[in-house]
Amino acid sequence: MAADKTNFDEKRQFRRYDVDLGSFAIFRQDIKVMPGLIIDISMGGLAFIYYDGENWPQDPDELFHLFGYEFNVERVAMETVFDAVINDESNTFYQLLVQHGSEKRKIRRRGVRFGELTEKQKLGLEGLIKEFNEALENQKK
Repeated sequence: MAADKTNFDEKRQFRRYDVDLGSFAIFRQDIKVMPGLIIDISMGGLAFIYYDGENWPQDPDELFHLFGYEFNVERVAMETVFDAVINDESNTFYQLLVQHGSEKRKIRRRGVRFGELTEKQKLGLEGLIKEFNEALENQKK
């Protein structure tokens, strides 16, 4: 039986916001920088897509950074909630990454829950969500 999306969304602790295509979270493992294309974000976590095979840790000790035009949130701890391969070639995000990739690689979607946020991080995250939301609204006009 398929899950009722409305019911599922009502059970979430934080409202999720779609993100304009092209918004990235930057993850760092040792010296290697790995960008993830953000799909949606909330005060509790975010979902992003990335290329498989870039040695992504399942639950990195590393922290990640979110960058906007006016707001940045740095050193955010996270915990992986889900991670799955995207097989749907009609998926907008799949098509976008395939266009920019020089070779055929698996594309994955990962959902993460944020760890404990400082007040400064919470304010920055609220600002980023507002920025992302305004960018989407302006796109629709």
